[in-house]
Amino acid sequence: MQDDYRPPLADYWDALEARYGSGFSLETITLDELRQLQAHLREAVEQDPLVTQVEKTNLGMVLKHADTVLRRRAGG
Repeated sequence: MQDDYRPPLADYWDALEARYGSGFSLETITLDELRQLQAHLREAVEQDPLVTQVEKTNLGMVLKHADTVLRRRAGG
């Protein structure tokens, strides 16, 4: 990412960390928060041209985990 660029994902992630502190995980946030996080992750990985390929690869792993957790928690 460009040095001064912060995608929406970064701000949302920071807000979740501020809310949950050391208890922040994909297992502890609400389903709505998980869905929103998933959307931000997907946007960063699939659409944001300012996110580097290395970051997209790393975020892609988090997105895959978020997809798995959401399916399990939502009963699907």
